[in-house]
Amino acid sequence: MRIKRVCMAAMMAAMISASGALAGSVWQSAHFRDHELVGKIYASPERQQLTLDEVKQQAAKARFVLLGEIHTNPDHHRLQADILQYMVDQGRRPAVVIEMITRAQQPVLDFFAANPTGNADDIAARLEWGKSGWPNFAMYKPIFEIALKHDLTLRAGNLEKSTIRRLGGRVGTKLTVAERAQLGLDKPFPAETASSQLKEIAESHCNMMPETVLPRMADIQRARDYVMASALMDPSNKDGAVLIAGAGHTRLDWGVGYIIERDEPGTVLSLAFREVFEGATEADFGKPAHHVAIVTPRSEIKDHCAVFRKNKKKT
Repeated sequence: MRIKRVCMAAMMAAMISASGALAGSVWQSAHFRDHELVGKIYASPERQQLTLDEVKQQAAKARFVLLGEIHTNPDHHRLQADILQYMVDQGRRPAVVIEMITRAQQPVLDFFAANPTGNADDIAARLEWGKSGWPNFAMYKPIFEIALKHDLTLRAGNLEKSTIRRLGGRVGTKLTVAERAQLGLDKPFPAETASSQLKEIAESHCNMMPETVLPRMADIQRARDYVMASALMDPSNKDGAVLIAGAGHTRLDWGVGYIIERDEPGTVLSLAFREVFEGATEADFGKPAHHVAIVTPRSEIKDHCAVFRKNKKKT
């Protein structure tokens, strides 16, 4: 274990130049490593360039830190772990909220809190991570190891599948008014925000979903964001919390960042790890959806719409 930690520290040191900017020599993701924007860090909305050191310093000062990933990108998980470790090194002891774990699985995390283990694989086995559909646990393992080593509280950050099915209209029983309120769905977005979110959902599904389905999909997204935000803002998190989730959830315009800014303004740092793409320019990475965007190579090159179209035909 000690050798592994030393190796990880050495790899992270190799990623950081003397100025604190990300270097491009040890990226694990294979695509567009040589793109001129890889390693750049932008602060919104002026696209001011930051160093990784500056980002980590901001994270150490923020009560809530949202680390938005592309799930399949190993560099994103490695940087998440690096930022979390820096916060711990500065004396912080935040709770860690994990999107990949549902509320129904919180008892597993509670069990290990009461019965500490030094092996993160024990938690993954009890969670049946390998059957969950999420990427390989090995990418997330360093985050869990930091939490275990420093006794950080682990919290589930996702809706249970049964509630998602009810929100999506796949079963006969819809959520009651009280249940919807418990998921934050009693507080409608401003009209412009709601319209922008529906447009984003449609585009992310290649504009192939029926318009009648989009509001239900928006409800699911909003409910999941609310669950994550609630786990972060739980009063028992005495030293704040860090969110490990997809970058779509860490947004400030309608995601978890929006909810926290609405309820506890000035307490959140929203960060997105963004994959570069062919033809990308600086303008693509300075949008106000997040406070900070860190540009990395791509882990995969796929025509997601072709995949989505193929899978849709099977249903």
